[in-house]
Amino acid sequence: MNLINGLVTLYYTILLYLSAFFSLETPGTVIWKLFKNRKGKISLISRDLICDSETLINLPKCAKPLDGFTNALCPFIPTFLIDNNDRYWKQRRIVFSHADPIIDERILEKSFHFKLENKKGNILWDIFEIMSKISFELMFNRIPTENEFNDIYPGLLDINKVIKRFTSTPDMQIRQKFYDRTLLLIQQNETNFVFNNCKDFYDMNELHQVSSVAEDFLTTISVQCTDLVCHMLLLYSQYPNDFHNDIENSINETLRLYPLTDIWARQPYRKHRGWIASLVQLNRNGWTQPDSFLPQRWNIENHPQLMSWGFDIRRCPAKKIATNISKLVFENIIKTEGFWIKPAKNFEHERTFPYGCQVWIGYGQIPNEVNSWKFNRKFQMQCRRWLCERLRMIDQNELN
Repeated sequence: MNLINGLVTLYYTILLYLSAFFSLETPGTVIWKLFKNRKGKISLISRDLICDSETLINLPKCAKPLDGFTNALCPFIPTFLIDNNDRYWKQRRIVFSHADPIIDERILEKSFHFKLENKKGNILWDIFEIMSKISFELMFNRIPTENEFNDIYPGLLDINKVIKRFTSTPDMQIRQKFYDRTLLLIQQNETNFVFNNCKDFYDMNELHQVSSVAEDFLTTISVQCTDLVCHMLLLYSQYPNDFHNDIENSINETLRLYPLTDIWARQPYRKHRGWIASLVQLNRNGWTQPDSFLPQRWNIENHPQLMSWGFDIRRCPAKKIATNISKLVFENIIKTEGFWIKPAKNFEHERTFPYGCQVWIGYGQIPNEVNSWKFNRKFQMQCRRWLCERLRMIDQNELN
């Protein structure tokens, strides 16, 4: 029996590694396509693959990170990568708890006015720039100066490009400018700075202060909210009535189909094996018509949990902030008079936006050719994403 189990483990390990390596899709999507609605665990050589949310929730409690360290975020140390045994983990959570209600209040108080320009092409970075400015305004309760934004935005952009697999190597020069500008803003300690009177924040060392502002807030808000809004806009182009009639369930369904993280990976702890889990599989496993957009499914009782925001002790504290900001920006866009949106004919909606968000947006009359236009350089984008995806898998030990 041990020999048979060993051969099965070897088979699944080889199957997963080869499929993930040669596929143009992310490892999380590959896992879903390979194992679909399978329940429980699949034993791999060095760890287990967790296939469904119920199995995941029933694992022994643990506060270890769900991700490995990655060059995508250097030189910052985001809270979600800190081991719970690190003395700064609890302090960073306390600091976040201080800022959370202040930012929530500012979201409700502020009225963000912007309009996406008529465009036929990639709107991912247009929305990302909007989100970057909003994240600054929520942290400092004012819009950034031109010099401040010119120091901060390129760093945020570089982080997102590594996360999106548009490149594999961080530009440390522009990230250093991002770091230095964030540090200067912290030292200025303006009255409306979200940590102005937070002793716990200023008790931390410089790196954790900068990381808390630059990664836990500015980067998290900019990257995650941009992704969520773009996914919502793409789905809105097909299901506008669902979003108008039930925005909350439509957001949940968007996150179920397109979770903001691809893979969770936990290292071995105590006597327990390490494991990996695909967020795509966790959020589709157990549902009827798992690949379909059906917001009304969230009205039923006893449905599988939404796993996009972490779980257990590692549940993301930014869930409410990110959802509220995304909802605010999304509704601002779609409620502009005459707004319409149509994806390119050759565009494929994927979780990580390997081609960006290639759409045609406009206001008023819809052109006749809106259903036939295509974006260029799709094959080159696929090749670039494949290479950067493989390098990122190595960098993060996603399947190790």
